[in-house]
Amino acid sequence: MTDGAILCGRRYFDGSGGNNHAVQHYRETGYPMAVKLGTITPDGADVYSYDEDDMVLDPNLGIRNLGNSCYLNSTMQVVFSIPAFLRKYVERMDQIFHKAPTDPTQDFSTQVAKLGHGLLSGEYSKPATEKEGEEQKGIQDGIAPRMFKSLIGKGHPEFSTNRQQDAQEFFLHFINMVERNCRSSSNPNEVFRFLVEEKIKCLVSQKVKYTQRVEYILQLPVPMEAALNKEELAAYEQARQQAEQDHRPPPELVRARIPFTSCLEAFAAPEQLDEFWSTAVQAKSTALKTSRFASFPDYLVIQIKKFTFGLDWVPKKLDVSIDVPDELDLSQFRGGGLQGDEEELPDVAPPLVTPDEPKGSLGFYGNDDDDSYCSPHFSSPTSPMLDESVVTQLVEMGFPAEACRKAVYYTGNSGAEAAMTWVMSHMDDPDFAHPLVLSGVSAPPSVPTGGDPPSEEHIATIISMGFSQEQAVKALRSTNNSLERAVDWIFSHIDDLDAEAAMDLSEGRSAAESVSESLPAAGPRVKDGNGRYELFAFISHMGTSTMCGHYVCHIKKDGRWVIYNDQKVCASEKPPKDLGYIYFYQRVQS
Repeated sequence: MTDGAILCGRRYFDGSGGNNHAVQHYRETGYPMAVKLGTITPDGADVYSYDEDDMVLDPNLGIRNLGNSCYLNSTMQVVFSIPAFLRKYVERMDQIFHKAPTDPTQDFSTQVAKLGHGLLSGEYSKPATEKEGEEQKGIQDGIAPRMFKSLIGKGHPEFSTNRQQDAQEFFLHFINMVERNCRSSSNPNEVFRFLVEEKIKCLVSQKVKYTQRVEYILQLPVPMEAALNKEELAAYEQARQQAEQDHRPPPELVRARIPFTSCLEAFAAPEQLDEFWSTAVQAKSTALKTSRFASFPDYLVIQIKKFTFGLDWVPKKLDVSIDVPDELDLSQFRGGGLQGDEEELPDVAPPLVTPDEPKGSLGFYGNDDDDSYCSPHFSSPTSPMLDESVVTQLVEMGFPAEACRKAVYYTGNSGAEAAMTWVMSHMDDPDFAHPLVLSGVSAPPSVPTGGDPPSEEHIATIISMGFSQEQAVKALRSTNNSLERAVDWIFSHIDDLDAEAAMDLSEGRSAAESVSESLPAAGPRVKDGNGRYELFAFISHMGTSTMCGHYVCHIKKDGRWVIYNDQKVCASEKPPKDLGYIYFYQRVQS
């Protein structure tokens, strides 16, 4: 149940039965839970705890699996252990129900409040008294959140299906839904929200640029080169390959042991940018990018980036063990902004086509005298020059051609890996497959010059983060309606913008002529405090990829760890914290 090992059971007193391999595995690893194969159904499975030396039953509440919905169950169990969400949805349940529309099945607040009440009321955690057969006697019904799942997944290409999904992606999707529905009321997401300070230093001019962006989750890379048991891993890999050649069962799994401090150091380490356009020297140069915290949230969510791509671009999971601490101090990673001995890079936009770019033959659109749409194999005097081989490579992987061209353009012809990263980061953009429309480049007849109008949904999301409507519109128009880039754009122009100045900028007037001192400062509401935290929950994934496997969560309740495996809940004496995927920390008050 913890690591996917398939082992035989106990040996009976008369010598029959298994060979005690499962018991031995428990003694060696400390993993207490086991699932009996052949008992797994949509309603659950027979779970045995070697700690208690008995089958597991618990009066606590679980959520019924609706068919690969364990990612949702685990995430919502943790969310509703946070007081801000209890106050927003559970304590205000009567008011929410009173204001609910005629069709409450389509009201987000109603469905979240109903789910929260069901989890915390205890009404559904009592074992049913009337069950067919002794096997179901005493088993709790749990909650089947069908309406909630249907509503939150409505219109989403993945969460509207019954396929397994990534818990981290669902968490961010839920956060986004809360943002949309808390435009004019208290927003519980504030407990997660923090600012990341990004510093870029041009190594030619030694000048720097500081920007800030809003985040809700800290993603930590897994530096495999930092493994503490490299020799053991090499021996295991050799034995595994030999067993595969000999058609024998594989040897016992050996996981890479990665220090958590190494993950933090990898996050904070400078990243080299080889194709950085320096506004100081007006040419491409090499730069270093470093990230730090500009603020620390009340609740810090950390994702260990276990899911990655192999050399063949096939998704794979890094099966590693990380010594995640119970207490965490991130104070040393707080940023300090522009230092006294630093000089800022000039705020000048780069040219459409940089002088040292290769003059290829790949163009986007026709020239100013021709309204026809050019195919990728025809050049144009006003077309951006792109690496045709990279575009072709991405197209062959099944991505839309226009999205591939944009990926190559926005990553500055810096190769397939950078373009692929851009594609994966922007797949949810509404304009993902739309043609790239640039100033001075003619668009195809079906796309108006200047791009589509800003998305009302994106405008609402940005407003919910504390910005004005004018700022949201300006940012989206400046970034071709990309929500992620629009937020970054606002932060990089925050000194120039307020509600009135944003409108004046679009009319060509300077911001200084129209800034009103009486207007409040723009920006999202971000809490801040010390950087000391304590672990209170984590979500684990068992399986080889996000598209398969199973999610469970552990939550610390009254000083004791509890495991939530859909509708089955029990105490966990030795929670496998080293194998987690998403970790939830709460601030330790000084």
